[in-house]
Amino acid sequence: SEPRYYALGWRFDETPDPRNALFPVSALLPPTLEPRSFEWPCAIRLDQGPDGACVGFAFAGELAAEPVIVPDIDYSDGMRIYKAAQQIDEWPGENYEGTSVLAGAQAVQSEGFMDEFRWANSLNDIILTVGHLGPVVLGIPWYSSMFAPDAQGNITVMGQVVGGHAFILRGVDIQRQVFKMQNSWGIGWGV
Repeated sequence: SEPRYYALGWRFDETPDPRNALFPVSALLPPTLEPRSFEWPCAIRLDQGPDGACVGFAFAGELAAEPVIVPDIDYSDGMRIYKAAQQIDEWPGENYEGTSVLAGAQAVQSEGFMDEFRWANSLNDIILTVGHLGPVVLGIPWYSSMFAPDAQGNITVMGQVVGGHAFILRGVDIQRQVFKMQNSWGIGWGV
């Protein structure tokens, strides 16, 4: 059967704000910290439906995950965060699909759900953060092969870039060299 294609919405053409480098997550990580396998529980799996609102839904998923759970997160929270991010992102107007991860973080911060946000500047930063501090909201280019996970739930990065997508990394397995992601395409996508 043909794979179902899901809505994308991270503006992958964005240029990183150079000020982000002033707020590295590495400043919160002790230099002697070792990578560890760990998974942060998240009791919900949201579905953004046909909306290119993945940034809002990624942050909603992060808010619903441990270590600090915001109760009763649902579809309306993902859309609210997405719309707020579109109002403050770097693109004029709001008549487009997607927004930036930076604007999503600023929207969540403005609602009082986080005091600050930090940026991972390397794969090691992401591994240590997911293993020790909490989930990471990740915005990446999305490749055509990534729409259809295999039977074990793994995705392969191949094919052409078809857009951008945001989701959370909420687990890391050091031995298998994989992350566990929490997507916003409902319970029918992935494991």
